[in-house]
Amino acid sequence: MAYAQLADMIRAFGEAELVTATTQEGWDREAMDQSMITDALSVASDEMDDYLRRRYAVPVSNPSRKMVDVCCVLARWVLFRKPHLSPSDAMRADRKDAIAWLTAINSGSITLDGLVPVNTGRDFSRIATRRPGFSGGFL
Repeated sequence: MAYAQLADMIRAFGEAELVTATTQEGWDREAMDQSMITDALSVASDEMDDYLRRRYAVPVSNPSRKMVDVCCVLARWVLFRKPHLSPSDAMRADRKDAIAWLTAINSGSITLDGLVPVNTGRDFSRIATRRPGFSGGFL
């Protein structure tokens, strides 16, 4: 499940940039390739899950606006990593900020509101030991 949709990418970056990012080298820039954008959003969501699964059950249902924005930033990076395109310094900075946010979630210094963390309990099961059922080789 992708944390963002095509409409979120258009809202965040505009159609012109998405047309540029999804047009193959040497082709006319007429329309965006929606399947490339969907694939990039899927890759970005998988990357987010890698950070989130340490603290939360993934995929996260009802992602926050921040999660949608981070997914768009990561998908944009995926779209611009091509031989004929190069991510700008602003894209690099945005990706670095997004990864820093995800790393903070992974470490527990940031929590996602409304979600119950997993694997964070401090109670561990206690195992009581007992005497062996036999001694000296006898049952």
